[in-house]
Amino acid sequence: MARTNKTRGGRPWGVIVKAGGAVAILAVCFFGTTFMTPEEAEALLTAGSTDPVAYAEEHYDSTITYINDSATDLAGLIEDLRADEQGTSEELGKRDGEAAYTFAVTTTGTVQEGGFGQVDLAVEGVPSDVTVSVQTGPAVMGTALRDVTGEVTFDMFENQIDYAQVGLSLNDPLKTGVLADNDLTSMIGQEITVVGAFAYSDPTHVVITPISIQAAS
Repeated sequence: MARTNKTRGGRPWGVIVKAGGAVAILAVCFFGTTFMTPEEAEALLTAGSTDPVAYAEEHYDSTITYINDSATDLAGLIEDLRADEQGTSEELGKRDGEAAYTFAVTTTGTVQEGGFGQVDLAVEGVPSDVTVSVQTGPAVMGTALRDVTGEVTFDMFENQIDYAQVGLSLNDPLKTGVLADNDLTSMIGQEITVVGAFAYSDPTHVVITPISIQAAS
């Protein structure tokens, strides 16, 4: 026996169902669409495209000011971190995502020989199992200056390379500034006061990126 399609008003039910489905899909597409102004569209297109070098040049001075204003005593900070790392980090440190917390610090100590690109500092009050180092250049490693304010985040930039470049560009002025003015490797045995920033990635080795170096009074 031949099968026949049921009809309604002369139209096959299959046609009616398909037409109804198409209308429903169009309705979902329409009501699920976000309409933007030209300004909103431009903001979306340019999101995550911050120029890293320009950003660093624009924010270098404010970063230095932040470190000077926020610097805490290193020996006391290490003591607090050992007593309550999470609470102290959240109170005094900054980070982007799950990276190590970065701190602004100041400390006074006697310059000692250190590893490549660093000198060590003998700092009163710092536990004997913690090495305190200060970067000397010519290469300045790490992203402590980038991360210390908590204002620079990965999603501001197009990719990981640009995100890293911000840190490099913020470090560059140190080479022709504080590190050019202070040859730390020739200051062995002298007492100095350092202001700078470091990432708490290794509890046994603090490596400070310096923004200020002065002979201790």
